[in-house]
Amino acid sequence: MLEGDTHRNLPQPCSLLSQYHYLLPPDGSAIDIACGTGGNAIFLANHGLMTKAIDISDVAVEQLSARNVPRLTASYQDVEQHLKLTPITNSTPQDSFDVIVVSCYLYRELCPVIIEALAPGGLLFYQTFHQQKQSSIGPSNPKFLLKNNELLELFNPLDTLIFHQLSSQGDVSQGNRDLSCLIAQKPF
Repeated sequence: MLEGDTHRNLPQPCSLLSQYHYLLPPDGSAIDIACGTGGNAIFLANHGLMTKAIDISDVAVEQLSARNVPRLTASYQDVEQHLKLTPITNSTPQDSFDVIVVSCYLYRELCPVIIEALAPGGLLFYQTFHQQKQSSIGPSNPKFLLKNNELLELFNPLDTLIFHQLSSQGDVSQGNRDLSCLIAQKPF
C-alpha cells in the first residue's frame, strides 16, 4: 500500500470543518462530540490539537481507538445522561477546549454545556440538519431538526463568525441545502 493510500481509508471531517480549517489554532485542545467514525477527531488531531472524541457507541469508540492516531483519545460518554464534557486530562479545567466540533447531532440541552466548555477565544464548529432540508438524508423527527435560525439562538452568547442555512432559495441544485452551519467564538 502506498503511503497516501492510508489517508483514503480515513473517515472524512464534516464539510464545515474541512472548508474552514484555516480558522483552527495551531495547537491546543479539541473535542468531537458524537464523533461516530471519528472523521472530525482525526482531522483535528492531524492538525496538531490534543483531541478527545466522545460517542455513545462503544463500537465506534473502539474502532476509533484502534486507529492509534497520535494526539487523539476516544471514550464512551452519554452526554445526554450526564450533561457534562470532561477534560482531556485531570489537570485541565473543564472550560479548556479551544475547539469543539459537533456534526449531525442535536441535543438542545447540551448547548449551554458546550458554551461553558469552550475556553475564552475558543471556536465552535457546529453543523446539523434543519427542518427545511431538501433530501431524505438525516432525521425526520422535528425534535432532531433545527428551526429557522435556531442554531444562532442556541449559541447566542458566542460571537458568530460564519452562519449559513440554505433551503429553497435560488438554484436548489447548488449548495448544501440540508444543514444549518455555525462557526462561533467564545468572547475573551
